Amino acid sequence: MPCAPADMTAASQFPPPAPLLPPLRLRQSVPMRRYEPYEEPQPRRPWTRDELRAAVQAVRAMAADEGAGRDPQRLERQAALATELGRERQAIRTRLANIVHVLEGASLPAPACIPPLPGVGRRVATMILDIWGTLDAAEDMAASAPVLPGRRAWSVAELAVALDACQRMATQEAALGRPLDADESGDVISEAACLLGRRWSETRRVMATVASAMAGTTPACLRDIEPADLDGAEREALDRLQRRGEKKEG
Repeated sequence: MPCAPADMTAASQFPPPAPLLPPLRLRQSVPMRRYEPYEEPQPRRPWTRDELRAAVQAVRAMAADEGAGRDPQRLERQAALATELGRERQAIRTRLANIVHVLEGASLPAPACIPPLPGVGRRVATMILDIWGTLDAAEDMAASAPVLPGRRAWSVAELAVALDACQRMATQEAALGRPLDADESGDVISEAACLLGRRWSETRRVMATVASAMAGTTPACLRDIEPADLDGAEREALDRLQRRGEKKEG
């Protein structure tokens, strides 16, 4: 094996080192982009025929009430449908408005308390008209005159929930600089009714009673609502809640 020349040094056996690169300078002016986690959108649940039948029946009952000079109870029926069908109140409002649009296009009676809104296809419109034709007078009477359960006394905890809802209404009105409209106040009442497990109309009347007894600013959206008839024990409990709140504020 031939030997390396004597004058070859150990350093010459390796390639020269690569030149050093200049240090990288980060540009402070480039903003860092934040990526939010991706959430899969929830699929829209189509309306079944039974759900459409319940909505058409509510619309027909409201039209019958208006024709007879009665209160159509639009907000109460919307809240009842949302609970019965397990859908959001906005979805109920939209579907009722779609039904009114279809009925007006077919020259059928529709309630004036719900503005029409287009947006349904031919299949759904045909189903709405078919359901309308199958409803009879007995179902209209049952929808316009629901059977109400007996009165259940209001506990101190339930009155506290109603008082808290009234205070939230007053806070929202103060922030907006105006009274809450029917839909905005209806959402607060629906939330309280679901929490209490009581009917929407009963909760609204008790909240009107609570609002009339509130110290300071009362929600203006409840002033024209007929108050509930609370007994002596319930009014005494409401007075205690009011005094307790005044002490906390003081």
